[in-house]
Amino acid sequence: MTVPARELRAWAEGDYPTEAAVEILIRAKAGRFARDTCPWIEPLGPPSSLYRVNWDRLHQEARVFSSGERRILSLAASMGSPDHPVDLSNDLSGLDDDLLLLVLAATAHAAGRPRLLSPATGVATQPAPRTTNPRDSLSRRPGRRPEDERWVEHAPAERHEGPRP
Repeated sequence: MTVPARELRAWAEGDYPTEAAVEILIRAKAGRFARDTCPWIEPLGPPSSLYRVNWDRLHQEARVFSSGERRILSLAASMGSPDHPVDLSNDLSGLDDDLLLLVLAATAHAAGRPRLLSPATGVATQPAPRTTNPRDSLSRRPGRRPEDERWVEHAPAERHEGPRP
């Protein structure tokens, strides 16, 4: 009973939504949903040593889990396949803080902004550019507004931004 994390990540590589969905399965509940004994985790077969996720099977099997587990599995299936949409207002509101951060980071990754929430979730990625003084970053922006100055008064010490265009 192992988690073929490396093999699943290699299979998903190159497709951001699939990568994000696989990460949810690997990281949620200590990898419980990415074990090689899960019916939706399937080996690709010889000559490949990779594993894949059968999103249709995951969607079907998710019905037997508790409501919290079903939510995280449904969200992963929805990111992995367009055939399984979810009701975000229901599924997100029922997640605990750790799983919600995981889903938010996965959503950012699926949207092509993998570094957006990585510091908050502990997901190892390349460090995002940081500004040591929020006032400096605002003063360099053209067209500052008065509300920008009010924001600086209450700005956090560090601000993490997504990739620069």
